[in-house]
Amino acid sequence: MDYAYPWHTVVTRFKFQQQPAWARAMAALALQHTNIAQALLAADHVLPVPLNPARLAERGYNQAWELVKALRPTRPLPDGLLRLDNTSHQIGQGRASRQRQMRNAFAVTPAHLPLLAGRHLLVVDDVMTTGATLAAAADALLRAGAASVSGLCFARTPADG
Repeated sequence: MDYAYPWHTVVTRFKFQQQPAWARAMAALALQHTNIAQALLAADHVLPVPLNPARLAERGYNQAWELVKALRPTRPLPDGLLRLDNTSHQIGQGRASRQRQMRNAFAVTPAHLPLLAGRHLLVVDDVMTTGATLAAAADALLRAGAASVSGLCFARTPADG
């Protein structure tokens, strides 16, 4: 979906207004697209983008993990990725700033290294603006030995113009 009306309202409620139940409706809508269902089946493991501990405590849940659970993949891995730093909110930041902030923001949970090596992984997040978060997550997984990484987001910020 484009991150525009009405979806930006749904995502805001889901992400910032303590309404994690939106994940079920968002997943049902996403699963109507054949390519999303195929991506879930093709993945050896499905990982949510992790939140930093302060944001998780503030929110009470990880919206990406809520989406993963609602999508019901056969091989979810909720803690496969670790958030290494306390990155600030990315709202309003440009591409270069987001890329700098997300550089080396993630690592693979050491106990999961054997599960991820040589595998095709699918990383799930709620919204993609510049792709910096997904790129940083993919980079960490590829450095840890993943064969390939794909990304799945419910909404995508439309390009300017």
